[in-house]
Amino acid sequence: MDNVEKPDTTQQPPAQQPPAQGGGRGGAPQAPPQPPADPKYHWAPSHSVLGTKVSRLDGPEKVTGRAKYTFDVNRPGMLYGRIVRSPHPHARIVSIDLSAAQRAPGVKAAMVWRDPANAQRNTVMYQGDEVAAVAADTEEHAIDAARLVKVEYEVLPHVILVDQALSGSAPPVFTGGNVRQGTTQENGDLAAGFKQAAHTLEETYSTHVITHVCLESHGAVCEWDGDNLTAWVSTQGISASRDGLASGLNIPAANVRVITQYMGGGFGSKLGNDPQAMICARLAKDAKAPVKLMLDRKEEHLATGNRPSAAAHIKAGVAADGMVTAFDAETWGTGGAGAAAGFPLPYIYLPPNRRRTHKDVFINTGQQRPMRAPGHPQGSFITEVMMEELADLVKMDPIEFRIKNLPPEAPNAMWGAYLRRGATEFGWDKRHPTGDSTAGPIKTGMGVAINTWGGGGRGPSTAHCEISSDGVVVVRIGTQDLGTGTRTLVAVIAADTFGLPMSAIRPEIGDTMYPISGGSGGSTTAAGVSPAVRIATVNALDALKEKVGPALGVDAASLVAADGRIHVKDTPSKGMSWADACKLLSTQPISVDGSWQPGLSSVTTSGVQFAEVAVDIETGIVKVKRVLAIQDCGLVVSRLTAESQVYGGVVGSLNFALFEDRILDRNTGQMVNPNMEWYLLAGMSDIPKIDVRLVDQSERGVIGIGEPPTVPTAAAIANAVRNAIGVTVRSLPLTPAKILQTLAARRT
Repeated sequence: MDNVEKPDTTQQPPAQQPPAQGGGRGGAPQAPPQPPADPKYHWAPSHSVLGTKVSRLDGPEKVTGRAKYTFDVNRPGMLYGRIVRSPHPHARIVSIDLSAAQRAPGVKAAMVWRDPANAQRNTVMYQGDEVAAVAADTEEHAIDAARLVKVEYEVLPHVILVDQALSGSAPPVFTGGNVRQGTTQENGDLAAGFKQAAHTLEETYSTHVITHVCLESHGAVCEWDGDNLTAWVSTQGISASRDGLASGLNIPAANVRVITQYMGGGFGSKLGNDPQAMICARLAKDAKAPVKLMLDRKEEHLATGNRPSAAAHIKAGVAADGMVTAFDAETWGTGGAGAAAGFPLPYIYLPPNRRRTHKDVFINTGQQRPMRAPGHPQGSFITEVMMEELADLVKMDPIEFRIKNLPPEAPNAMWGAYLRRGATEFGWDKRHPTGDSTAGPIKTGMGVAINTWGGGGRGPSTAHCEISSDGVVVVRIGTQDLGTGTRTLVAVIAADTFGLPMSAIRPEIGDTMYPISGGSGGSTTAAGVSPAVRIATVNALDALKEKVGPALGVDAASLVAADGRIHVKDTPSKGMSWADACKLLSTQPISVDGSWQPGLSSVTTSGVQFAEVAVDIETGIVKVKRVLAIQDCGLVVSRLTAESQVYGGVVGSLNFALFEDRILDRNTGQMVNPNMEWYLLAGMSDIPKIDVRLVDQSERGVIGIGEPPTVPTAAAIANAVRNAIGVTVRSLPLTPAKILQTLAARRT
């Protein structure tokens, strides 16, 4: 998606949209200019904790089970909620009878979610669509009561197969049709580009639909106190959840408190205010008792979002010198029932002559939601596999071919440097030409792919810092920790500012009672939270220095905080301990705020990944042996958690490449593997050796790293498989059956 072209809003989900890629050959992704921050807030010059490998503060809480997730919240007199969902992919609700459920043992509340009399809400569009709900004194009673809700459906025609929708053979289900044409994007002279080409490639590439599979399922615990609601929600945005609940319940936002102390992953699926939270709140209101409503694994697969599919029929031309001269693509994908399927294409590499025409295909399944770098893994796979094939056409090394076609380098686009560094560290010189010619069924191969992402912070984000006379430092901010280490990040920044050990800092997050911060999406949390915490803590330190200066007979500006002391700069002996300094506060603690300002964070990352695989051509089984990830992320705040994000990103994309797949029954429209038995995920024995190389660009400030590492892994694995078996598999997942089918097709 280029900043010289008219944007196509169907191509990229807006919730986590990265910076636009520049136009033409001179179009490296560029971060918008940032005004400088006040120098007193700068991260330099010295750091005591920042950038080091600090153990997670919540580690002991989690491994001992003391950490309380939403699932663990239990309130006095609490009931259990259960949602009745449609078994049909498309139907009109004729009637809903709650009477039998209301008479069932233990039932305290029952409600209709989709009113049969409301023409705007009486139609379900996918299996798992919410219809009604009940609350009872035990989970078992709630499940039994949900089965007793009698729903009469008028089953309507449905469309499940993308090919059916594209061909027009499926009945029109959606307003405006089953296919929506997107905007055509075009640059340069396509005909001239193909005329310059020495070779032409024309192939179709595709990726599949996968679900988020969060370790902790979606859900909420809701408790009313008069007109005030407290909701413990598994959410990526406590403020957004509060506002959504307030709007849906038609009460002031000030009447809603949302708490998320711990959560077990979201990957983009928990950014919005979900129906289950609203249903939970209404059941609690009706029952006049707290209600817990957590989804089961089947509901997670059906109703809480997915990564949409992506497909592209591409015709590309390449000159004899290896320059890609033309790119012409027809693309499509499905985001489910009326939802778009956006992905950037071509990904990063931007031939001067290119065209793309996109279609969104609607089918009767649950809708897509942002999923860790939305659109980028799909765009990366399609583009990178194509690039590998073009490199072979001109008999060029894939790395040199990529470098030749990259935009010029910039501090936020260092792919060429990373490709060369990675080639040396990974042993790329030992890579054989396409197709392992060694004897035996086990073939090995190497592959590579690159990534980019935004990751910048955005307001509003405000932190509050308190220093009391006993020396305790409390930092409060209304953000949330998805499991990425935000709580630790807050403490690292505060400890670094004050020159204190981590144990002296008490970070408090995950509560809308604290100063507002944004949702955790688009890798924006670190870059949004860090400046606010830095500014608040520097302001608090300045206030403390104003107390200490007169006591030492010096100007406050001459003081520094380091090693648990406040002392005169360059004269450590003239000072006092932190504890003694705080005693000067007496009964009046320091209490200050700090809001996000530009200049302490930035946007846009770049990275490269290499993969080595072994493929058994007799069974089709792919084993990833090792992965090397080189990734920048601006200033590294907490090295251990930053590296952990890369590890997790690689593992997540390994699943995308080899295992995960939503499988639908083409006749009934139902998902046939909505569980953890047949919806496959990698086990410990499937995880390769993963080497992480973080490139610290501290001068750029903090940039998020949650999403970019998950972008290129699947493409790198696919290219490694191609290098091993000598034939291209142009669709994901790379299952044993698909490997064998591709090999068989080559032989025929």
